[in-house]
Formats: sequence, structure tokens, C-alpha cells
Amino acid sequence: MNTATNTRTGISLDHCTRVYGEDHLAVTALRDVSLHVAPGEFVAVMGPSGSGKSTVLNLMSGLDDPTTGTVAIGTRVMQSLSSRDRAQLRRTEIGIVFQRLNLVPQLTGIENVMLPLELEGLSARAARPAAAAALAQVGAAHLDERFPDVLSGGEQQRVAIARALVGDRRVILADEPTASLDSLDGEAIVRLLRGLADNGVTVVMVSHDPRWAAWADRIVTLHDGSITDETRVEASEIIGVSR
Repeated sequence: MNTATNTRTGISLDHCTRVYGEDHLAVTALRDVSLHVAPGEFVAVMGPSGSGKSTVLNLMSGLDDPTTGTVAIGTRVMQSLSSRDRAQLRRTEIGIVFQRLNLVPQLTGIENVMLPLELEGLSARAARPAAAAALAQVGAAHLDERFPDVLSGGEQQRVAIARALVGDRRVILADEPTASLDSLDGEAIVRLLRGLADNGVTVVMVSHDPRWAAWADRIVTLHDGSITDETRVEASEIIGVSR
């Protein structure tokens, strides 16, 4: 079990605007967005394509910077960290589940999960048990020696989530983790994220589907780069959702 319950970390955007390009080619992806995700909270970010959902995750992960405003993980301001320090955060504290998964096809399931630990300097012998534990945590222990191209979409998602978790991450950022999955696999993935949040991991999930967003504690809706609605979810009021 992830031990993040002992060292919980929130993440926040404070009056963040992100503009791409300049002059007449400028495109505003986010407009003065403030969003605080409390430690151990599960937030779903919804909105139409181009509304700024992925930009929010890119800012939270430190893969991109706001044009104005600040991003903080816990008490640390992301813009004050060097590129090297940000990369280390993504290897040790912030786990990212990319929409395209980004699994390395030449590596087995367990080798994909071991990769962040090895990049952090851990030996393969030390990384392997931690990776095996992460796979077991997401119900994918049996996928350890299989390569990505023989896995189903749901199985690949589980390996990707295990890779995001390994190393006792405190924050999980998931970009459309149920994309292209059937209802059974989609529910399994969102149930897994719900369980992580219940055990103290801060989870931010981008989704187009209200079925999966309903598993979150709060739904934030974006439109044209601005937050247009925030809704606290009461699970007991949503048919078909069981926590």
C-alpha cells in the first residue's frame, strides 16, 4: 500500500494564465485560473476539447510554465525549481499517466515500472521489488513479464498507473486515463484512482465522461480556458457509483 497517507501533498494553481505564441498568433489556453487540490483529494477536470484541461496538468507537473501566476506543490513554487529539480519531482513525488501512456515497447511491464527508479539512480536489483509491489497494487502483478504490444488497453493503463505510482508518489495526474477503454476497464481504472485518493494520494484526472468524473470528490469544468463551474460530488446521489 502506498504510504502517502503519512506525507500528504496538495497542489495548486494561483491566478494562472497560459498564452502560446505572440502578437496576432497568440492563443490563450488558460485565463486567470486558480485551483487548489487538497492533499488526498480526487478532482476531475472536465470540458470540451481545447478548453485547457491538458494545460492544467502540464502546469501542475512542471512540464510547462504559466505565462503569469504561480504553481505550487505543497509549499514549493514550481517556477522556483530548476529543470533538474522538476524532473526529480516527477520521478519521486508526481506521477503522470499520459493519455498516450508512453510505455517503452522494448521493455516488459515490470521494466517499464522500474524505469523511474533506475533513472533516479536505484539499482535494478533494488528497483525490481518496488516495481513488483506497484504492479500488485494496481492488480497487474501477472503482467510483469509481458511486453506492451501484447496487453489490452486496460492492462496497458494499469502498467502506466503502476509506473506513475512507484516510488511512493504523493500526487497522480491522469490525462484521460479511460480513453479508448470499454466500460468494464474504464470503471476498474477509475475505481483504482478513487482508492488511491482514499489512501491519501492527491489525484487530478482529466476526463470527458461524466460517469468517471462522478467518482471524484469535486468536478471542475473548464470552457475557453476559464473555470466555469466547480461541483462537490456526493457519491450517494449518483446512481451506479459505489465507493
